[in-house]
Amino acid sequence: MRGTVELGPERRRSPADPGIGGVDDVLIEVLVRLPRKTLLRCKLVCRRWRHLISGPLFVAEYSRRHARLHSSGFYLQRLLLCELYPSLKFVSCDTPAEALAGSGPRPGADASLADLIEDEHGVFIRHSCNGFLLCSSSRCPLGDRVYYICTPPTRQFLPLPDPGCRTVFAINIAFDPAKSLYRLVCVADSELSERHRQILVCSSHFGRWRESGKPFLVSDELLFDRGAYWSGGLHWIGRGRSALRFRVEDEVLMEMAMPPIQEGWSERKLGYFGESGGHLYLVEIYGSSTTAFDVMALARDYSGWFMKYHVDLEAVARDLVRSLQRIIDMVAAYAFSVLHIVHRQGGEEEECFMVLRIPSKFVLYDLKTNTAMDIGDSMPQLWSIKQDGGLFYTWEGVYQYKDALCYL
Repeated sequence: MRGTVELGPERRRSPADPGIGGVDDVLIEVLVRLPRKTLLRCKLVCRRWRHLISGPLFVAEYSRRHARLHSSGFYLQRLLLCELYPSLKFVSCDTPAEALAGSGPRPGADASLADLIEDEHGVFIRHSCNGFLLCSSSRCPLGDRVYYICTPPTRQFLPLPDPGCRTVFAINIAFDPAKSLYRLVCVADSELSERHRQILVCSSHFGRWRESGKPFLVSDELLFDRGAYWSGGLHWIGRGRSALRFRVEDEVLMEMAMPPIQEGWSERKLGYFGESGGHLYLVEIYGSSTTAFDVMALARDYSGWFMKYHVDLEAVARDLVRSLQRIIDMVAAYAFSVLHIVHRQGGEEEECFMVLRIPSKFVLYDLKTNTAMDIGDSMPQLWSIKQDGGLFYTWEGVYQYKDALCYL
């Protein structure tokens, strides 16, 4: 049968198995066609179905058939001064109808990690990749910090083994849904010098850390905790001139080309960096009165960055009916932050827009038409998030979520 998922002998049906609920080709062909929400419910039917649906071969085939580049949403995380757990909101990037039918977190709702992971020091998100969240203890000494990997829809979490190093600068998740296995990449200290770093890798196969490659020297402080997984690799940039990419499959570390820092500035002014819709995006915003900037994308052959979109926020501010002069003044004073770039299918055409935060207000900016979008029609759950004064949210507190089929 074409498209059939082949299972190993240990998972094939034996003659003694009952006919109903047996793991056969017909059952697989039915399950692999189900939407995610229904498939997750099927795991409750019996132990055998749960084992089949959680298997790496089934997950790989399901992910191949239901391949999705678009993010399902993102978490907005804001640390609170006197609280163990941060303020956490989930914002769906799907259309309102798709958001209700999806298997991801409920849009607009509080998504407290306290309901998922119990840690006496509190827990907050440190990284995300294609449906997995990487979390850690928050209010404790570095030596007491515990790291966790979790999948919110399945409510699964696992504490990670201790990397066994003095300092953990960051742990990133690298997960390709089509391959069903995840890898954890830790950037740790090195005994060579304070400026050297060592990469450690932990695979879902083995469950223990091992060194990958030799220690490497960092000339600039890179944002290792904001590594972006794209094109089979993790990408790290900073506010200096250097950048790195780590090819996960063969564990090769190499330098990555970056645009030159704007003349007259000593460091890179990052406005956004992340993957969306199969593209790796970079936004740099120079100057306190800047209202126009470029959204750059990295070429797939890594030859360099090119301008993908041009943004003019002053023009958008004029079109806003309410608080007209106040919003123009805010934008002119650099009181805005880019939170996320969203790709999604809107009818027959793909939509691409930017989520911005202006004090007391969220703004959606259509990157194709250079116009403001109606939040009520596009992302109504943003209205449910308390419209506090001040910025509070920046791209470094946003963690993308994709509705992938993944288990621990």
